[in-house]
Amino acid sequence: MFNFVNQNASNENMPVNNSNLTVDFDALQKARQDLISEIDAIMEYDEHIHTTSNAVARETWEHIKDEELNHVGELLGLLKYLDVSQVKYVLEGLQEFEDRLKN
Repeated sequence: MFNFVNQNASNENMPVNNSNLTVDFDALQKARQDLISEIDAIMEYDEHIHTTSNAVARETWEHIKDEELNHVGELLGLLKYLDVSQVKYVLEGLQEFEDRLKN
């Protein structure tokens, strides 16, 4: 994925990916961690939603969960922006899944 050859000695946190585009590794890792956190939050709100009979609480948690799903989309966009070369792997995975559904 990365060859970690730094062409810019003044910024050691900027590895170079296979397409020779500079990648902000720290920002990329933080965005990945943020994505994990958002998914964890979605799972927690889902659990709350499915274990309560209180309609107001359920409606509130559903609204918040929807916002977290929006954040997932924003973070995926950020990941694409930070390292566009990784998009091909996600697309390959989606295609593999679609192919599996066809069989």
